[in-house]
Amino acid sequence: MATNISGSVSLTYGTHSHSESFSTTTAALTDANPFNEYAAGSGRAVTGTSGAALSTGTMTGGDEGLLLIKNDNNIGALMVSMDAGTSWDISIPAKVANLISVGPDHAVNVKTPDGQPNVSNADVVSVSAAGAIVFGASPTVHVGTAIMTATTGGDYADDLVVEIDSATTGTVYELDGVTKKNLSVEGSTGYDASTTVNLVYFAQYRYTLTEA
Repeated sequence: MATNISGSVSLTYGTHSHSESFSTTTAALTDANPFNEYAAGSGRAVTGTSGAALSTGTMTGGDEGLLLIKNDNNIGALMVSMDAGTSWDISIPAKVANLISVGPDHAVNVKTPDGQPNVSNADVVSVSAAGAIVFGASPTVHVGTAIMTATTGGDYADDLVVEIDSATTGTVYELDGVTKKNLSVEGSTGYDASTTVNLVYFAQYRYTLTEA
């Protein structure tokens, strides 16, 4: 038998509200097409020319159908391409989900915006016990979410997550992205004014992809 797909999408923007429901049926199952499958997963997209392709898992039909994808970042957009990274027509803001009809011709690729290039040796001006961090004006850091690693002067060598909300300020977390990190302790666990860091930007996402 064929596989039924149904769902609904609602959008509220200011005083405007719009809802749609949909239902469709995939091709009937045959000896050549014995089942319809789906792929689900999550990951961290980074900056790149063509981005990274979403994994389709064990989907054997090869034709991608509907993509439900959410940007799990608190800060920073997720870019989605419908033509294997040749163009980037969809930008999903932080904490927003999107339902996309995917064509059968190309893989879906994801990345962070080109405006979030990685930064090397950014100056740290100050840190606080509450996880706040202040960067210097040069080199310029970009709004978004990044993996931060000390390159010089830092007594804490492990990777951290930093959510950057302006050109100079952000909040530091453990790698879980939830627990704020106190880097104000001098010695083996802190940063100081001589610290520089590398920033590798990413957008965390999760998705479900159906087979057409």
